[in-house]
Amino acid sequence: MENKKTFGSFICQRRKELGLTQREFAQRLFVTDSAVSKWERGLAYPDITLLQSICQVLQCSEKELLSASEDTEGRRIAQLAQKHLRLTRNYRLTHYLLFSIITGACFIGNLAVGHGLTWFWIVLAGEALTASLTLLPTFLPDRWRGPGTLGGFVAALLILLLVCCLYGGGRWFPVAAVGVLFGFGLVFLPLVLRVLPLPERLAHRKALLYVGAELALLILLYGVCCLSTGGSWFASAALWTVFGVGLCLLPPLMKQLPLPEPLGRHKALVWLAFQSLLLLLGILWECWRAPAVPLIAAALCLTLPWGWLGALRYLPTGRWFRAAGAFAWTGVWVWLAPWALDRIMMCNGAVISHPWPLIPPADFTNWTDYTVFNANVVLLIIFGFLLLALLCAVVGIYRRRR
Repeated sequence: MENKKTFGSFICQRRKELGLTQREFAQRLFVTDSAVSKWERGLAYPDITLLQSICQVLQCSEKELLSASEDTEGRRIAQLAQKHLRLTRNYRLTHYLLFSIITGACFIGNLAVGHGLTWFWIVLAGEALTASLTLLPTFLPDRWRGPGTLGGFVAALLILLLVCCLYGGGRWFPVAAVGVLFGFGLVFLPLVLRVLPLPERLAHRKALLYVGAELALLILLYGVCCLSTGGSWFASAALWTVFGVGLCLLPPLMKQLPLPEPLGRHKALVWLAFQSLLLLLGILWECWRAPAVPLIAAALCLTLPWGWLGALRYLPTGRWFRAAGAFAWTGVWVWLAPWALDRIMMCNGAVISHPWPLIPPADFTNWTDYTVFNANVVLLIIFGFLLLALLCAVVGIYRRRR
């Protein structure tokens, strides 16, 4: 509280503004006139149990009473809050009235013209869609206003699509519904995940949840599209989609993937094994009638990244020697892979006019013949990778000696 005289002056001023005498004021508080007189003359403070009753009689807040001054800012905020509540109530009543008029008019019009309720349900679903953007936000708390409005809008949109599909007699609703969910999730799901109360185990895996949810919706979209068109491409599209998403997005998401402890230290190995398996399954699915050559060719191509992984991750030596091993393996692969691929094709009955020899017919004085030109380029590439491997090994030896 302020000093006694300021406090007493404030009580006296408020009492006189309300037209109360000391006796009337004392009677309302069930105290004596002399007690009120002592308060107003600054000789004593009232008992703390009387503060709430004094505020009610003087029509002021406890803050105003304790500070012995009018809280104009607090009153302004309270007035603005009351005004906001009043505007919100009027806003809701206006929309209730408009929706009621539209609903009633369409109900009567549909019955009068069509002798039944047909397109009325489309109007009703359209009103629900509008209400999700105009009325629903006024009922939601601030934290949930955005996600709640978005969820209500999507639900109302799906209902509108379902009613239109039933009214038109089509079978396109499942495709449209999954497409809407996929599109809205692609744009708004990251914002929803930021405010969604997730368990502790999932709170740190929001990126993984986002990619997983969108991938599941995309595969579901493939499924409903395939069923609606009567095609047989679902398995192929789903498999290659998972392969592409894993190839591009799985490496940065491996940190959020809940792997067992032994596999947690070999995430690169897990990723490469998963992608290799998907690639081989995809080729097997696409070429199931004659899968031998494509599978062997794919396995031959996979030896390059597997060699990189083995050299860069599992060689028991320093970083420079690991890089040297990776460059050396790349040079060896460039040398042997074309020869091995041609032999695989020839064993399967393919006719190759100029099969790639084990020793490239290089001649750096001849750049006009097509075969010799290719051999020259391949040999330069091999020498380049071997030179990089040698440089990395020299740097590794130099750093180790230092």
